[in-house]
Amino acid sequence: MNDKHLASALKNHLLFIHGRGGKRANLTSQNLSRKDFTGIPLRHLIAPGARFRRCVLTGTDFSFADLFGVDFQGSDYQKAVFFRTDLRGCGFHGVRLNGADFHEADLRPGTYTSNISGRQTTDLSGASIRNANFGNARMDGAYMSGSNFSGSNFSNASLSEVDFSDADLGQANFSNAKLRGAVLAGANLIGAKLRGASLSGADLRGVDLDGIDLSQVDTSDVSVDPPVAQPSGEVAEILRLHKLWLDTGGHRGERASLSRVDLRRMDLTGVDFSAAELSGALLEGARLRHCTLAKCDLSDTDLSGADLSSADLRGVNLSASFLNRANLRKANLSPLVIHDRDGIPTGESHASNLSNADFSDSNSMTRV
Repeated sequence: MNDKHLASALKNHLLFIHGRGGKRANLTSQNLSRKDFTGIPLRHLIAPGARFRRCVLTGTDFSFADLFGVDFQGSDYQKAVFFRTDLRGCGFHGVRLNGADFHEADLRPGTYTSNISGRQTTDLSGASIRNANFGNARMDGAYMSGSNFSGSNFSNASLSEVDFSDADLGQANFSNAKLRGAVLAGANLIGAKLRGASLSGADLRGVDLDGIDLSQVDTSDVSVDPPVAQPSGEVAEILRLHKLWLDTGGHRGERASLSRVDLRRMDLTGVDFSAAELSGALLEGARLRHCTLAKCDLSDTDLSGADLSSADLRGVNLSASFLNRANLRKANLSPLVIHDRDGIPTGESHASNLSNADFSDSNSMTRV
């Protein structure tokens, strides 16, 4: 459809929605990419299978529209309105939807047969969707991993088997929402309201649940991290001396040697283990979130079920280690680049050694 025909269709559509005759626009399967629809009312639009890639639709009203299987990737929809809109099988990857209204919208998976083979999952991953309204929306099975939904309203929404892994859900409202079987592994739920929500069968591994009120939440059969203990005794002293060794450039303290030491289910969040000796250590189920393990020797180490989310693993030696069921979301396994005292790369780097390591059932190594 060329610009002239599109302008004519939208002019008639404007007359239609204002009850002045005209004709309801039908943009089925049309390529509308890179166009600016700012301020153009598109209520009741018919456009299944259309492409709205990299469009500007700030504040656009799509209420009651048929947008089944539409591709919205890379567009700006801040403060757009999708009230009771059919958004089944749509792709929103990488969009900006801050302040958008999805009240009573349908975002379940769907199949648009003209240009999609198989069942298409609604993709809202990697998007910025802060302070949006998803109240009473149907979003079962949607893929929303890594998106920022902070401050958004999901009250009374149907969110069964939704993938919220690594999403920012801080201050979001999930009151009376149905999250049965949802994946929230690694998500931020700080300040979220969950009163009356159903989380039965949900995956909450890697989620900081401290301070979150679950007293009126259905948490039957949820998957959570096993209980962890704080470092104490000899281990705590070794870690204290290692920190001093790092802080003083090796002049004081002592490099940590924890080879073959039992650290199972221990909370080591945020510890800087740079250059520490950990070969053969028992770290099953340990909490190692945001740890610095650059250039560490973790060879022949048991890390099964350990939480290594957002850990710095550059240049690490993991040869012959066991990482089955480990959480590696956002972990950095890229080469360690050496810099001089002025911060200039020397040209020397150390790649991570993953030879013969067991990563079965582990997840989401983001940089290798």
